[in-house]
Amino acid sequence: MAIEHLFSLHTGYIDFTGYLRYLDSIQARMPVHVYEFASDPAHHDLNARSSLHDAWLQSLTIGETAEGSRQEMRQTEVRLCLLGPYHDRRIHLHYTAVEAYAFQSPARHGEPRYSHTAHGDLLAHAIWINPAGMLVHDMVFERGSTLRIECADIRHAQEPLQ
Repeated sequence: MAIEHLFSLHTGYIDFTGYLRYLDSIQARMPVHVYEFASDPAHHDLNARSSLHDAWLQSLTIGETAEGSRQEMRQTEVRLCLLGPYHDRRIHLHYTAVEAYAFQSPARHGEPRYSHTAHGDLLAHAIWINPAGMLVHDMVFERGSTLRIECADIRHAQEPLQ
């Protein structure tokens, strides 16, 4: 299940019907809190304040947690902070036991539209399970930037702004 399946071939617009069916089919293989986040319409709804749609990337941090007497047992984690679509909250995503990640952002030389938008709005995101059983979170931004994180767990939180 790749993010491309969110887009209707007939209209070119985002269509969550197939994605929600897919999530229902893998619900038993996902942690409850990940399924609840992934299937909550408020995290996709174009008019919801808690939606990731139209959110802006504020920070992406990649780090390693360490345990053991020499800090030799290490795991990768990724933290993502988005400014909500109404600019009234921060949306925090924390990915643990990360096996792979990729962030690609195409050059947009000479395109005035992108001279001040950085990555632009988050257009769509989808969580799925790869053949190895890892959670995969795919995101596509307005600029054409893509972010993919493959991990064992995803935690979601929101922080209201004053």
